[in-house]
Amino acid sequence: MINLLQKSLDRRRIVQGGVAAGAALAFNPFTGLVSAQEEADLPTDASDMDALIAGAQAENKIVSYGMPDYWANLGEIWETFMTKYNIAEHEDADLSSAQEIAKFLAEAENPIGDIGDIGIQFAPTAIQLGVCAPFKNDTWDQIPDWAKHPDGLWAVQYYGNLVLLVNTDLVDTVPRSFEDLLKPDYADSVSISDPQGAAQGNFTVFAAAFANGGDETNVQPGLDYFKQLVDAGNLKSTDPALANFQKGETVIGFLWDYLALEYRDELEGQVNLEIVVPEDGSIAGPYASIINKFAAHPYAARLMRNYILSPEGQALYAEGYATPILPDIEIPEEVAAKRPPEEAYASVQTINDWNQGFIAFQQIADEWGPYVLGQ
Repeated sequence: MINLLQKSLDRRRIVQGGVAAGAALAFNPFTGLVSAQEEADLPTDASDMDALIAGAQAENKIVSYGMPDYWANLGEIWETFMTKYNIAEHEDADLSSAQEIAKFLAEAENPIGDIGDIGIQFAPTAIQLGVCAPFKNDTWDQIPDWAKHPDGLWAVQYYGNLVLLVNTDLVDTVPRSFEDLLKPDYADSVSISDPQGAAQGNFTVFAAAFANGGDETNVQPGLDYFKQLVDAGNLKSTDPALANFQKGETVIGFLWDYLALEYRDELEGQVNLEIVVPEDGSIAGPYASIINKFAAHPYAARLMRNYILSPEGQALYAEGYATPILPDIEIPEEVAAKRPPEEAYASVQTINDWNQGFIAFQQIADEWGPYVLGQ
């Protein structure tokens, strides 16, 4: 455990060892190694909303990790939530999925963070390290079974589809596929998030596997592809963050569609950007809510989980270009009009066998440094 935690803090790779260890123990990522924690003094569901609201208002503060304003319309979501429930203070630390879990664990005896938003592939590690509190929101039965932990330890809120965001001021010919990106035209031009700690980057390698004939039982084609990209000199170390696009330091970046669309809106008039769904393969990536077992503001954390999985919260995610997990949430016409056309998403694939998928995510994290980057 000490070695695992040291790796997570040193390299932000808390995924390393978590899923693999679970797999060795016949770990089921949807039930975990342990049952839900018994916390008699805290609510595990939303059956008493009056008590939940009163508790949150008494705390009058909530601290989130990995839920910044720019991500999937969270700025409006936070503002609406705080006003609706008369909670005065919110703070966020913009962390990767791995960093969020490491922080929850490191702060166990002196808690700061209350709630986090992690890529689904990090859920097994969060459970194994015992940082998740059980809570079932009031729309629990509407969430698909694959998208929630049976004891309420995590729940998917929304998902994105992987796209390319291209600075057309710096690129003459816009790439349309993973295959295109191997061309000399894109030397030192392609950026992804770190697959060792960021869900977005990990899913990007998975998408490359799909594009090159792989699946959840075989992600080696995705790793081979990125090794080719490195060998060709086309992979750039710059992160595909908004500021880097604004400065022209990121030329082509792999992003979730909701982030790419928000970046395009934000930089309108400053940078010309085009969004492309890779024609040879893409992937849908879910993100899950986790409540810190050691939360300093446990009622506020539970109330926020309940809100973001309410029809109102889900509609606000849709306004931020994310795809809600609840069924029958309409995407506003003005939002749909800004997205790539529906037919462009034909290449998007989903993971069908999540048990295999979690093992594949682990392989990506393990092999990215030594195999792909040669480190």
